[in-house]
Amino acid sequence: MARTWLQIRVDLLGGCGIVCDPSPGRMFLVGPSHSFEQFAQAIDAAFARWDLSHLHEFELADGRLIGYPDDSFAPDVEWLDHAKLKVAREVKPGERFEYVFDLGDNWRHLLHY
Repeated sequence: MARTWLQIRVDLLGGCGIVCDPSPGRMFLVGPSHSFEQFAQAIDAAFARWDLSHLHEFELADGRLIGYPDDSFAPDVEWLDHAKLKVAREVKPGERFEYVFDLGDNWRHLLHY
């Protein structure tokens, strides 16, 4: 397991027909034991989301999708389990990846490590 903390910037690009310009952003420190599930919870709290009943996903630079596996929502999508994967193990320095909250309204975020 990686032993260092990651500093990741998260910029909200928009969603629900809204384009954010400029994009509001937040800086996060992600520890070696933090899962993608925990990171999603932190992002949602930082962007003041109150309805947390929506699905979310991360798309890594290599195209892998990480989220809450839900075959009833998208049976043809292969999501890796967000509770099992650690951010520090999966993200490499210099990579950009995406986080989407609410797969219906598509609130997109660009993440920079």
